[in-house]
Amino acid sequence: MTIQRLRHPLLRTLGHCALVLSAAFVSTGALAQTKTPATIPSSFLGTYNVTYGFAQTGSPVSNGATATIVIGPGGTLCVAGSTLTNPKLLNNNQHEAHWEVTSLDVTLAVSSLVDGYNEINVYQASTLGTANQKWLGQFSGSKVSTSTTGCGSTTTTPTPTPVDPTKVAQLFDEAQKKLAQYFPASANAQTQTVDGYTYRFYPSTNIYLAINNGDIYVMGGQFGNTPIKQGPLEAILSELSKMQVSIPEIPSGNATLVLTGTVGAMGINTSIGSITIDNIPMPGENDVDKVRDQVREQYKDSGITGNINVTLISSSSSRIVFNIKFNGSVTQSGFTITQNYDITYTYTKK
Repeated sequence: MTIQRLRHPLLRTLGHCALVLSAAFVSTGALAQTKTPATIPSSFLGTYNVTYGFAQTGSPVSNGATATIVIGPGGTLCVAGSTLTNPKLLNNNQHEAHWEVTSLDVTLAVSSLVDGYNEINVYQASTLGTANQKWLGQFSGSKVSTSTTGCGSTTTTPTPTPVDPTKVAQLFDEAQKKLAQYFPASANAQTQTVDGYTYRFYPSTNIYLAINNGDIYVMGGQFGNTPIKQGPLEAILSELSKMQVSIPEIPSGNATLVLTGTVGAMGINTSIGSITIDNIPMPGENDVDKVRDQVREQYKDSGITGNINVTLISSSSSRIVFNIKFNGSVTQSGFTITQNYDITYTYTKK
């Protein structure tokens, strides 16, 4: 393999030409001359930020390339996810410790073991100790910390935070109960996964509710086409658990009340389904004020604004129907929701 081919995967640029060492590196091969184990001073241990310079013809790295290198205990040199071991002195030169990659014909030489850290030289390994010894360039810089953890400039993907499946199910269940105007329960809203997201899509509102790495996101509808983080799963579940949407009990009576209709927000209307309340007083067709008071009590947590319009639709000795319209504005789990209620109250005498 030629030096030119070291541009990949041994060394590549960070930015325009960062140092990257292949995971296939094989450390410490046979040097051309006498070699003895090198002892790395403890003062050298740590993390270095370095920049390449003095690039020679055939150098696998361009001037200005940057890298992070970690010199660790036990004679390790780590960069870009690859660990080199067993540094050697060449021909009893006490100043430079060479980490060799024989399969790629390169050595990285840290200097000076005697006078203190100066730089990291890059040589063509096969020429060391010969009349044609070839120096390719040099990394210069300084130690930025004493940390010997990590492995240089490698970029790693964080391990996703595991999430309890029962809490994911609880999230969807609670959202569908407490924020049905956004996430109405539907046979079409099934749990799916893609690219680390666990989500449900609600076709009637065109909204996604998703969890990724422990955080909750919404997207679609009035939330736009980019996932918007809402907060950690535990915090959202806590907020949802505090929300009350049940209708208060009404004094017993001789009728059954069925509520149907829609709740609208941002131009999206969502059915409330069918809510049945048993054993309540049967109103008369002229009891508009009583019905209005009943609505105000039932929806007191909806932040009713303005008037409650009550219109008689039909009336008989056994059945009476009213149409109820009003507006509400509430803040729930970080959302400020302005809603338009259009509800039909159907009383049926037992």
